[in-house]
Amino acid sequence: MFSKDNNEDEYLMPSGIQHFKFCKRQWALIHIEQQWEENVRTIEGKHLHEKADQPFIREKRKNKLIVRGMPVQSRRT
Repeated sequence: MFSKDNNEDEYLMPSGIQHFKFCKRQWALIHIEQQWEENVRTIEGKHLHEKADQPFIREKRKNKLIVRGMPVQSRRT
């Protein structure tokens, strides 16, 4: 059953699901304890993801359309 009073702040972010799958401790530090420290690897990763993290960029490569952002939402609990 879906409630019309769903609070979008309570939805899980796909990145959070990825963090949880990779390392539950990392997920807890980032998403529950909200502790994050930048280091050389996170800064390098941020630089490498600059293009990927721009959701409004669309590219056409031959017959393929490449998008980097797509809203995903489920109210299922």
